Amino acid sequence: MLSTLFLSLTLLFSAFSYNAWLEKFRTSLHQPKGVQFSITITQNELNTISLTSAFVQMQDSSKMAIDMEKEVIIVTGDTIKTFNKITKQLIIDKIISSEFGLFTLIKGNINHSYLTKTNLMKDYVRLYFKIDEYDYSGFFEIRKDGTPQKMHLSFAQDQYIKIDVSNFKAGLKNNDFFALPRFEEVINLYE
Repeated sequence: MLSTLFLSLTLLFSAFSYNAWLEKFRTSLHQPKGVQFSITITQNELNTISLTSAFVQMQDSSKMAIDMEKEVIIVTGDTIKTFNKITKQLIIDKIISSEFGLFTLIKGNINHSYLTKTNLMKDYVRLYFKIDEYDYSGFFEIRKDGTPQKMHLSFAQDQYIKIDVSNFKAGLKNNDFFALPRFEEVINLYE
């Protein structure tokens, strides 16, 4: 009886710890005046490693712009617009809300029920997650104030996306970042 009570309390406090840190992380990302930060994305897929640098601006959890060397991606709600800077081509598509991927990771939009463990270190906290229906696992590494440091998503053996975050700042420079440059061709996959 006493051991069952102790186990129940341990699980309750663990879940509270997960939720508190996850909420702190989300609060740092979804500020009313927005946030901006730089990211380096390392992707390993089928033994091919690619490295991409980008600048991200996010306004609450519904609007995000990712500016990379050759393209700009703007996510508004469930719509994704990808502008190719070289070809001046714009592709419009819909994000499938049930999928878990890069945008979900960057926005911190993970269900608390997926959290499995929290490691509290001297300077940061690592929140581990597992999504059984996709066989995904990974972690968010955040500073004690909730700002992101690293994100990692493993989606198959030796296949992962790793995101390193730097220069995190609250507030957006301006909202022009969400405006697309002039484009010459539109491909609408949303319809």
